[in-house]
Amino acid sequence: MARITAHLDVPTDARVAFDHVADFTTTVEWDDSIIESKRLDTGEVGLGSCFRVQLKLGLTTVPLEYVITAYDPPDGSEPGRVVLETKGPLHRGADDVRFRATDDGTHVTWKARFALRGPGLLLDPLLGIGFRRTAAAAVAGLERSLTGLAER
Repeated sequence: MARITAHLDVPTDARVAFDHVADFTTTVEWDDSIIESKRLDTGEVGLGSCFRVQLKLGLTTVPLEYVITAYDPPDGSEPGRVVLETKGPLHRGADDVRFRATDDGTHVTWKARFALRGPGLLLDPLLGIGFRRTAAAAVAGLERSLTGLAER
């Protein structure tokens, strides 16, 4: 299983940052490995909202479906948290993102894990290297995106 934990401080309001991340259609804006992201349901984003992303993996793309399994927006001094989980016949993963208001904006803690299942399990030990590199680029993109929201 591949895992990462990233911390970033952005000058963006905690609720604005939370809403931006919880709406997983925005991943295409800040994660270069995602070439398409769309919402699979309607209504306000919240617990149970579903998204499909197309992950670029080498010369191919892999569809991943994510569901919000925890949705707790930040409220004043109370931190917020959103968890998006993905599960398929060959993989499982989760992104657990926390938002804490600071004097200068928001501190974001992103914990992600991704594991292969079934026949892909044999490749799981190699997954960590590529996952960490891809995740680091995505976190840098998210930091730029959230900072850009504060500048609007």
